[in-house]
This record gives sequence, C-alpha cells and structure tokens, in this order.
Amino acid sequence: MFKKRFVIIISLICAMAFLFVACTASTDTPSASATSGAKEIRGTVEGGDASLGTDVNLKDINIEKQGENTVITMSFLNGSRTSGVDESKISSVPKYGITILGAPVRLQVDLNIGFWDYSNKNEWFTDSIIYGMFNTVHSDSNTVSVYFQMNEGIEATVSEDADKLVITLTPNNASTENAFFVGLNAYEEYEQNLITPDLGFAPTMCEGLSDIILISSPKKDEASAKKLAEETNLKIASVAPAKKAYVFEMSTDALPVYNKEVDAQGIQQDPVMMVAGAPITLPVLVENGRYLCQMPDGSILYARSYVPNASEDTEQVLKEKLWRIETNGKKTQLELPDFYGIEKAAPSSDGRYIAILDSGIENKVLYVFDTQESVLHNLGEEGFGDATTSFVWDQQQPVIYAMTGLGTLQLMKYDFTVDIADRVQAVEEKKGAESKIALRSGKIYFADKTENNGQGMIYSLDLTTKERVEVAAGIDFALSQDGVNMAVLVPVLEGEEDITYNVQMLNTGTAAVTDVIGGVLINSMTFGADNDTLYFTTPTYDGTTAEYPFAVVKYSVSKGELSLVGYSKTSEIIPGTKTGEFYVVDYFNQGDNSFYITYIYEDK
Repeated sequence: MFKKRFVIIISLICAMAFLFVACTASTDTPSASATSGAKEIRGTVEGGDASLGTDVNLKDINIEKQGENTVITMSFLNGSRTSGVDESKISSVPKYGITILGAPVRLQVDLNIGFWDYSNKNEWFTDSIIYGMFNTVHSDSNTVSVYFQMNEGIEATVSEDADKLVITLTPNNASTENAFFVGLNAYEEYEQNLITPDLGFAPTMCEGLSDIILISSPKKDEASAKKLAEETNLKIASVAPAKKAYVFEMSTDALPVYNKEVDAQGIQQDPVMMVAGAPITLPVLVENGRYLCQMPDGSILYARSYVPNASEDTEQVLKEKLWRIETNGKKTQLELPDFYGIEKAAPSSDGRYIAILDSGIENKVLYVFDTQESVLHNLGEEGFGDATTSFVWDQQQPVIYAMTGLGTLQLMKYDFTVDIADRVQAVEEKKGAESKIALRSGKIYFADKTENNGQGMIYSLDLTTKERVEVAAGIDFALSQDGVNMAVLVPVLEGEEDITYNVQMLNTGTAAVTDVIGGVLINSMTFGADNDTLYFTTPTYDGTTAEYPFAVVKYSVSKGELSLVGYSKTSEIIPGTKTGEFYVVDYFNQGDNSFYITYIYEDK
C-alpha cells in the first residue's frame, strides 16, 4: 500500500475535503490527485513486491483521460481462471520497472508476472496521447514488457495503490527533428532473447500499427547509422542469419514505415495461398521455424534454423535447435545439442520424454530427451539402430517403436519402463521396410514399396500375436488419430515411365474401400483433428498456376465429398490441433541458406 500524508487541519471544511479525497482514492481508477506517493519517471523507476512469485496476473488495464492527463491503471491478482489456476486477491503490485523510450516515444513497463489476461480495447486510443500498445514475452525469464506507443512527447509519474499500478502521462510538447535510424525486422528474435537489449535496439510499432520492428536510438548523420548497421549485421550473423539491419530517415515524432523488402521478414506478409480466387496472407505460427508437434500440456515444439558463429569450433553449416511455445505464447529454447535437421519429434503420452529424429549427413539418428532427468539418449549408441526411418510412441506407456537397424531395417522397440540392459528389443524377426509407421489399437502399420510387383503393400503387425497381415496395396498411407480411416496411395503406371497415383479410403474395421481421386501426384497427405477430413496437396489439379503450383484438396469420409480448399505456393501441410485447422510450411532462401516458416490455415 502507498503511504498517505495528512496535514491536520482543525477546520471542518478541510476535514470534509480530506474525506472527499480519500473516497476518490478508493475508486477502481484513481485520479492523479488521489494517488499520493507518485514518483516521477526519469531513467528507469523500479518498485513493487518481488516476493509475490510468478503466478501474478495482469488482469486488467484501464486507460482514461483526466483533463490534459492520460491515466493508465494496471490491476493485478494471483492466478488465472483462463489458464486453470484459481484466482485470489493480492494487496500489492508485482515487481516492476518503468522506462520512457524516446524517438519514437514509448512507455516500457517491465512486469514480473506469469499471466496476462487483460484485453486490449481500441477505444482507449481514440483522441488519445497513446497510438496503441503491445507486449513482449521474454524467453527464459518471468518478465513481460508492456509497451505503450505514444504520439507525442510525455512526462510521467507512477504510484502504487494496493493491487493497482497507476501511471499518469502528461504531454510535454517536446521539439522534433529529422534523424537517421537503424531498423531490424527481428522482433521474434528479440522475444527469444537471441537479440538482447544490450545490442542497443528496442521494439516499436510501425506506421499502420500492425507491424513491430526493432529500432535504434536516433543518429546524428547517415554515416553513423550505416556504421551501426554494419556492426549490427556482424553481431547477429549467427543468431539471426536471415535478418539484415537497414538505415532510414524520419522525424523523431513519427513511426517507421515497415520495410518488408529488406530481408526475409516480408514472407510474413506473403499471400502464401489463393482461396476462392483471391490471394490471402495467413497468420504466422512461427517465423524461422518448422512446426513439429504438440505436447500433452498444450505447448508446441518447433525446429529453428541457425548458422553457428564463425568463432565456434564446429562445422559452419546450417543447423537446428529445438524450441517450445508455451500456452501463454512464451518461446523457450530447449537446452539440447544442435541438430542437423529435425525430421520428426513427438512426446511420450505422459510428456516426460521427447523423441527426436535427426537427419544427419550420413544417417538418421533417433534421440530421446528425458525432460525430468535432463538426459539426452542417443538410441543409436545404445544399440537400437543408427539408421531410423520413422518412429511412434506407445499410446499408454513410455515405449517407443521404430523402423530402424544396423544395416538392415527391422521393427524394434525401446522400453523405458525396464532396466537399461533390457530396453532394446526386436518386435518381430523379419526384415522391415523404409516407411513411416503408425500405431493404433495395438497394431503397427507400415508400407513396403518393394512388394506386390511395384504396387507396394500396407501391412499391420499385431503387437500381441506378432502376426503380420496384408492390409491393402499401396506405397504410402495416412492414418486418422482414431485409427478408423486410412488413406492409401496406390501407384498407377501410365506408359513405360510416367507414374501417377490413386488415393483410396480404407475403413480399417470393415475393410471397405472407397475411391477418393485418381491419376494425380501427391505431395502431402494428412488427416485433420476431426478424424473425418483428409487433406492433401497435389500439383496435378485444375487451376494451379506458376505462382500457386499446388492445390490443397479435402475429402470428407462421412459425406464422401471431395472439394477444393485453395491453391498454395508450398506443398507441405501438417494437421493442426483444432478441427478445420492445418499448418502450411514454407521455406525461404537467404544467402546460401534456407529457412522455414509455419503458417496457420483455418478451413471455413
């Protein structure tokens, strides 16, 4: 609680005035006059109660005009109902730091919190000193920074009122001038702590208020700005190789124009799909990242590419690191060695283990990371096989199955529930095949392309009886999560060399087969979260163009209907976590390297 100073006045009129002020101070949105103990914000002002812990929630923000002043009131409590944590009142505010950033003017409020359930209200910014606001979720810390973007210079004070933080802004009519700046389209890398504040950049909204970049302090001349840009590019070459600093001139009271041409950032605004005849942009799930899987707690794993620092004693080739997006949007790098190219990752049913299939220079190695013990198992070194084509977890226990081997492929399993000496076991004593594998209802499915006179054969293997059964002709398949529907890819020889494919739908329970489409090429094929919708991409479909060379098509099993979703610049799609949602994975070139970006598409 803030302390109030009282001047003892015998006069009844003054006593009544005191009572009026005290009542005013107890309202939800304290006025500047009602909030005593206010501190002027110069440099960085710190305060708050550091002992509150990390479950504090920025529950609400209120912004209102009070005469010439604008008052921001931040309200806090403990817990978050939206995140499944019981809420309770607190009597103080969390640890904070507040700084006024200049040119463009921003108020930065750093908060030690775990939740932020406030909603942004556009009416706050109408006829206001504030353009807008955004927050930055910092990796590897419990600090969330809330930025208020100003449209003119300000002076500010801050005070604490029980569970409320009250910031009063006053225009100061500061003079403006033109200056040179260095911009960097690397806001995500800033959140990920790959680019740190000591580089001399801070985030700002751009003109139009829809994009955020990093910006330097104003420089006196163009030569100084160009020198800083060159130094910055050298410093970020290993952590943000797809980004390039650039120089521009603007007034110190303006917002920068978003430069989408300078580097790969422009791919965020690339109309990656054409739907109903119109090019559309898609929301970005991860920039410079390829979606891999969802964890049981709802967080998301993705692979992020980077170039090792030239000073590191390592191969100077593009490598990947594993990152997690938590349910609150915070991005955190897993403390694991570098990978050459993560082909697949998936968690065990309890989330303790994460299997990672790394496609190296000579072979594919299967790793398993024990998140509880922070131990990375190289299953190849433990005798499981040094050439793995695919893997799948048991749906009930930490047992992993893989098509792997030491020279010859075979279905194997690695059982974390037994002693380490007994963990590697053969599933069957037969030759395997270079294929994806899937596990549903106690049966493992895989395809052998060499069987059935080149038509291929889909097999199932009963894990209890060890009986291998022919399921259907085909060289590849996709299986719904419930195991009921299987899409099968059957090659069709047209002439001596030309091959196309038929897609058939198999009901694994009744063995009924339905034709989906014939005479096409297939790039990606996957079931949606509803188990009823099959999505696939094909370059052999009416309406494809040079700019959009792949059609995205869907098939409803229950309705028996085939329909066009749209056309895409890229062929890779991955099932999303919600019905009607899938992820579109594209890549872009920057210099000699290629980087991935994952978009979200929601089928209407």
